[in-house]
Parts: sequence; C-alpha cells; structure tokens
Amino acid sequence: MATHGRRAAATAGTRRGIIEAARELLATREWQHFTIEAVASRAGVTRVTVYNQVRSKRGLLDAVLADLVDRAGMDQLLADTEHLSAGDACAEIVRRTCLFWHSERRLLRPLFGLAAVDHDVASILTQREEWRGNQMQRLVGRLTAETTSEPSLDQADVLAGVTAVTSFATYDALGAIADDPDRAAVLLNRVVRSLTG
Repeated sequence: MATHGRRAAATAGTRRGIIEAARELLATREWQHFTIEAVASRAGVTRVTVYNQVRSKRGLLDAVLADLVDRAGMDQLLADTEHLSAGDACAEIVRRTCLFWHSERRLLRPLFGLAAVDHDVASILTQREEWRGNQMQRLVGRLTAETTSEPSLDQADVLAGVTAVTSFATYDALGAIADDPDRAAVLLNRVVRSLTG
C-alpha cells in the first residue's frame, strides 16, 4: 500500500513538472517551439513520459489550461459566490475573472491570437469559452431573477453581451486599464450591470 502511494505521488509530481514546463514554454516561446520534445526536455523527462501523461500536444495544452483554471479557482466562482446577492456575486465574479485574465495574460494573449490560425488551439479555447458561457448563463439568470424592472433586452442577448464583456479579448483590449485588474473589474462590472438591468 505504501509503495502504491509513493508511486501515485511520483506520477502526480511528474505530471505537475510537465504542466509547469509546458506553461513556461507557452508563456515564453513561440508556438512552433511548443513541442512534446521541448516540454520533455524542460521537465527533465522523456517524450514517452509526456505522451503517457497527456497523450498529445493538444492534450498537453488542455492540461495546462485546466491547471490554470483549477489553480485560480475559476471553476468554483458560482459556488464561492452563491451566498452573496446576485449583484455582489456579479461584482466578485467579474473581479476574479479580471484577476485571472491579468495574471495569465502573458500565456493567454498568444494562445488567443493563435486560435485564428490553428484549429486545435481554437477548438480547445472554444470548449473553455462554452464552459465559461454556461457559468455566465447561471449568473445572468440570478441577476435577472433579482431585477424588479421589466427587462429591455432578450435574455439570450444579455448573455451574449455579458459573455463578450467578460472575455479575455475584451479584457486585453482595455490596454492600460487591464494593467490594473481592479480598475478593469469596476469598468466591466458596470457594463455587465448595464446589460442585466
């Protein structure tokens, strides 16, 4: 039993090292240098070890993005804010989203740019955005339920607007404002609240 535990810990440590090496390469090198071989070399493991952990370059990129989301707690935003009013939950979700975009900007900017020409990258980012859109749909539902005035926009239109306003592309387009995630969050929360009533 103890041997199995040590083996599992070693495997988890190897996976963590591979993901860290991949993350570093993505943030500091051009996409064509993001290879299984380069990640293996940086992580100090063999190509076979990388393949055993993630199966492919696409799997490696997906593992890096999943790790980013997990470490930032982005998958817990709704659960973390369910005790708040819808308005306060919205402000907190927008704030944490801005902090996430800001902290991972160096890695995400080239990936979102690359998505325009690389189908695999576009596909992975589209899946992530669909998941984020589902989270925004639940938030918009809460905001709509707490609004006493008659909605002036269709809920699908509101959702599309909120998802776009809270996207990385919008955050990154804020330029100098995005250098201060708290300032960006105030601005984007106002836009979101103007859409939701």
